[in-house]
Amino acid sequence: MATLLIDTTYFLTVGILGRQPLWVESSTDHVEMLEPLAAQVLEECGEKVEKIEAMAGPGPFTGLRAGLAFATGLSLSLKVPLAAGSLLFAEDIWARAAGAGGNVIAVNNARRRQAYFQIFSESGEELSNMDIASPAQISRAALAMGRPFTLVGLPGEYFDKISSALSEAEAAFSVLARPAGSLPWLESMHQSVQERPLPARPIYLREADAVPLFGKEGESSREISADNLLWSLN
Repeated sequence: MATLLIDTTYFLTVGILGRQPLWVESSTDHVEMLEPLAAQVLEECGEKVEKIEAMAGPGPFTGLRAGLAFATGLSLSLKVPLAAGSLLFAEDIWARAAGAGGNVIAVNNARRRQAYFQIFSESGEELSNMDIASPAQISRAALAMGRPFTLVGLPGEYFDKISSALSEAEAAFSVLARPAGSLPWLESMHQSVQERPLPARPIYLREADAVPLFGKEGESSREISADNLLWSLN
């Protein structure tokens, strides 16, 4: 009997617990790639799936919807339970397995020059709520702890910006860039679901990108400059 794990919180990772997963280094191809990757994983496994576990976020809007909608549909089709977990808690678990000591700041790319983040104690206790902030704001939150910590997250420009902001603030920290697709990452996802299960609903920390450009009848339209529009689409 197998447990299928799905992570669409940024890059796409699909795998069977205990086996090397498949993954795609893309944050925009979840809808197209998730089904064929899952089909390949299940075919290669050759075992009956008894449970599905997925990361509920926080992460970009479309990826979360695609991942959890697929996981929900598959669980109903196979008549197996579906459980979800926090990406940031899974990163904390992965960081400690990789040797992190002290507090951990887990982050995920939120685009628009921001990141999702949460701070954990050395025992895994939540020292802050999930939040979304700029690198400078995350740096200030880290400094407020007043002790060394480990920064963990997917590698990328956003991660480098956070690390740079921490360095400029002369924070005492180390860095762990986690892989998107690896056996230890699947195990960390699974452990996060087992220890702190969440409803299989997307965790959104930002308002929807789509906003009405016009008010009620008779009201003037909102003025949106080209610069602001480009920023919102970044």
